[in-house]
Amino acid sequence: MCNLATSIWRLILNHIAIEDENYSVLYLACDSLCFSYVLLSNEKEGRMTPLDKAFIEATENPDRESDFYNLFLNSDLFIPTYDIPRERREIRLGKEETISPIVIESNGVQFLMLFDTEERLSAWAKREIGFVRMPGHAIVEMVDPSIHWALNVGTEYFKEFAPEEIEWLKSSLEQSKAKEIILERETEVLIGVPAKIPEGLVDSFKRTAARNKEVREAFIAQVYYVKEGEKPHLALVLRLDQASKSVHDGIRDDFVVASRGYFAEGDYIDIHIDDGNGISYEITQAVSPFYKRVK
Repeated sequence: MCNLATSIWRLILNHIAIEDENYSVLYLACDSLCFSYVLLSNEKEGRMTPLDKAFIEATENPDRESDFYNLFLNSDLFIPTYDIPRERREIRLGKEETISPIVIESNGVQFLMLFDTEERLSAWAKREIGFVRMPGHAIVEMVDPSIHWALNVGTEYFKEFAPEEIEWLKSSLEQSKAKEIILERETEVLIGVPAKIPEGLVDSFKRTAARNKEVREAFIAQVYYVKEGEKPHLALVLRLDQASKSVHDGIRDDFVVASRGYFAEGDYIDIHIDDGNGISYEITQAVSPFYKRVK
């Protein structure tokens, strides 16, 4: 056990309740983006992606709609752009940097094109084209919701997102933001191996860690703050390369979205950035990492 004063980012999980100008520049927050180019591909798009399967299940069963939206928010998506870079490169952009997405107009309605694989983007473009790759939640947060979205045009799994739907997604993300809490110095903290981890959560975290190259290791423990109103719950610790606060915040937000859909309503998970002290340090000593970056 340990008695430590510390600040913690806590994500309160809630179920999603489903209720039945030419855009030339996007302003992007600090999220992992991949600038690249697509060469013409002769590969036929025949396989279903996880997002396809979730979409079909959602259309057949309204109770599965939240699963589709959660996966969409946590998936890497490809946006075609006017700019074609000279070489494939992966960088992290700041808020003041821009891209120029291709917007298609049809019957007076403007569409931002989205694809969940590079092959589908190439098949649609039928020519060399630039793109950016970014998580769905970053697109929701940063793109003007007045424009329609077209997901996977040219496939049988095409979906259109209307502005009202995008606004709802934006509101849903805002409600599930992690909030900082402060533990008093005399708070007793019990740390141990988790009694149970929701099925699929670790895999979701591993995928998220892999696309955030600054993540060196990640740990999950069960913690209990011995104080009124608290209960044993999970805590995630991220051991990162040195970077700015905005980069760390962007990575934490990515893991927040990766947690969606894995907890019962009212449950929560604490998210720590390891600083070598306090609870985060104690957790790294108590459990083994479930993720280690491949060198």
